[in-house]
Amino acid sequence: MYKFAKFIQYLLMRTPLWLCFLLGKALGIIFYLNGKKRRTAFKNIKMAFPEKGTDQIHKILRWSFRNLGLSIIEIIIAPRLTNYVQINGKENINTSEGGILVGIHEGNYELVNTVFTKDYKLAVLVKKQRIKGFDKFLNECRENNYGISIYSSLKPLIRHLLNNQIIGVIVDHGAEDNAKLSEFFSQLVPTPGGAVYLSKKFNKKIYPGFTYRDKGFHHICQIHEPLSPQGKSEEEMISHLNQLYENELRKHPDVYIWSYKRFKRKKNLEVLILSDGKIGHIKQTKAFLSFLREEENYIINDRIIEITYKNRLSRGLGEICAFVSGKSCCGCGKCLKTILTTETYFKLQKTYADIIISAGSLLAPINKLFSSYLDSKSVVILRPNIPLGKFDIAVIPKHDRVYSKNNVEIKGALVYPHDLTEKGQTCRQFFKLSDNKKISFLLGGPLSTKIDFLNNLKVFIDKLILFSQTTGYKLLISTSRRTPKEAEDYITHKLTNFKNTEAICYPSKTNYDFVFDGFISLSEIVFVSDESISMISEIISSKKPCVCVALENQTAKHNVFLQSIKDEANFLEKPYNIKDITNLKISNIFEQNKAIIKDAIRQIL
Repeated sequence: MYKFAKFIQYLLMRTPLWLCFLLGKALGIIFYLNGKKRRTAFKNIKMAFPEKGTDQIHKILRWSFRNLGLSIIEIIIAPRLTNYVQINGKENINTSEGGILVGIHEGNYELVNTVFTKDYKLAVLVKKQRIKGFDKFLNECRENNYGISIYSSLKPLIRHLLNNQIIGVIVDHGAEDNAKLSEFFSQLVPTPGGAVYLSKKFNKKIYPGFTYRDKGFHHICQIHEPLSPQGKSEEEMISHLNQLYENELRKHPDVYIWSYKRFKRKKNLEVLILSDGKIGHIKQTKAFLSFLREEENYIINDRIIEITYKNRLSRGLGEICAFVSGKSCCGCGKCLKTILTTETYFKLQKTYADIIISAGSLLAPINKLFSSYLDSKSVVILRPNIPLGKFDIAVIPKHDRVYSKNNVEIKGALVYPHDLTEKGQTCRQFFKLSDNKKISFLLGGPLSTKIDFLNNLKVFIDKLILFSQTTGYKLLISTSRRTPKEAEDYITHKLTNFKNTEAICYPSKTNYDFVFDGFISLSEIVFVSDESISMISEIISSKKPCVCVALENQTAKHNVFLQSIKDEANFLEKPYNIKDITNLKISNIFEQNKAIIKDAIRQIL
């Protein structure tokens, strides 16, 4: 590789500059065609500029790779281009006391260093290249042609610094394992602290430089006002440098090498929840988010966007697109534009996410397409209509009867109990409840035969009243939005004036978000109609004795669910002899599901 590089240099030093320029642009195109590098760069640009649309990002992407190709050619023929570099702000450098010249991987800092050595003696910290021959060639150019002293560690640079010379350090890559975290484009990233450490230790000023391409081979390097270590902490100095370079890159985004993985070790995660408007689905996505928040090494920022298709046909088209799409595309986003309403599409276009979460088959295609577009992680909850292998995590309840090595199988619906005690206290104050022991009955609605459901409900209510009279338990009753009006009317008739009834809530009329969890928290026993998978899952996850009341014959899917929790709850069938229930069960299903989910999360992080 070394001899080949020397040969190329020999040729290029004798090639007309206009042809060198064309070769640099061609090299940039080759870099752009590298799918892996292009995806990384696209992701990083979108992360830094979430407000930019696809066309704007691709424009930055193309010019960034073009500049990278030109920079490589310029490094090889640097001696021919010294008159093409303009350095502004030299007056900011104190040559008598030396200091630390810092920069990031922007513009052509190698070419600028060549010009810089005309006025200053420069020693720089460099990272060894993976290809030994190219590393040898590059360092030879730096030392022989540019007159730069090269070192791969900070220690030898100290001698130059103590001799009041200028040393050069890059401050955006190669962060140490214990590097301090600082914001860069709103991302909490480890930032190399070598320059700041030396500045503080030896009381030397830092001279931030930023280079951008003006036109063709012409470059402008701006030396900013020096950063003094006096009166500033290391964190403040690092933050100052990151903010300075962020401001410059907002003006010249195409000069940065975005394909470098600057954000790979960032400690904040942007999480997007896709919503279809269904409360049950939102609760499950938020439950997964709660498990994610338990990861101590990350700061989680979340956002919810409600998704609307253009029409019914768009959903089918979305599933087709999701089925044929690859893991990553970083493309034009036209598939999303085609199937979503204009408002929804533009909301997504202005959003960046590291992880995308959705529940239900309706939003699974959007999750797949948008996560591929951003090259982000995808989490789908409940069975989608496309292969599970299209997602990074597929959380599938056992009763969905989907068997795949890729899915994370849990019992019941995904639940994360929140603030039960607080909501119980809210219920106690709102309904003016007594301190007596209580039981609750949570009623859903019929799935098949409404008549059987209502007739059995009447029998159960009578038995519940008798049980309350015998034991002295006070009653807390709540229906759901699925509960028939006839059932609500019967409950009103039988229980409103019953002396042991303390609270009845009808969500179809007034829906209080604290009632369901609050009633569970306050109850010694929770009775629930057995057709509601979500309600049962929440009760047993709350570690309360749960009694599933059979009010109708259940479907095969519900029977699979009830069978899966046979050791987690009690079951009551007609004639509903409540007094016959012994050995009330307390479930550990939450801990079981939690362990499975947490293991899956750690694998994608």
